[in-house]
Amino acid sequence: MEHAIKNEIHVKLEEDPAFYSSLRERLEKLIEDRNAKRIDAAQQLKLFEALRTELRGHNEVAESLGMSETSFAIYGLIAEPKPMMLAEPRGPMYGAHVDDAKKELAEIIEEQLAPQVFIVDWSTKDEVLREMRRLIKRQLKAASVPEGKRETMAESIVDVMKRRRGR
Repeated sequence: MEHAIKNEIHVKLEEDPAFYSSLRERLEKLIEDRNAKRIDAAQQLKLFEALRTELRGHNEVAESLGMSETSFAIYGLIAEPKPMMLAEPRGPMYGAHVDDAKKELAEIIEEQLAPQVFIVDWSTKDEVLREMRRLIKRQLKAASVPEGKRETMAESIVDVMKRRRGR
């Protein structure tokens, strides 16, 4: 089960980096705890099952929040989830309450990028990518995101769009 979870995280990491990075960290912690004999095999199996269930429920969480999978991935990059303990129960988004302002910001960014995504070969055209980053940074500035974080967030969001919508 460990290898199947690792593989699924590895394959999908670029589609939603925040969500799958969180799962990867929890999996590594779980393996470390088992190797250090802090948990037994039965507890490890139970926690593996919880991780697998969370992997499979990713799409349902986005739908329950009324978001598309793409805006949910963007929200994950914007929300900056707080770290959690391994066995702590998960809420709708990495254990945190959904921030409506950031949820709306993610939806606005996805909506504003929609026209660029429909351009043929948009993911390889520097001009289109530059315009996308400009639109994202404008929205991040309006949402009072610190200037130092805007550029990296814009790059991350464009990368997510390439993975999810690139053809």
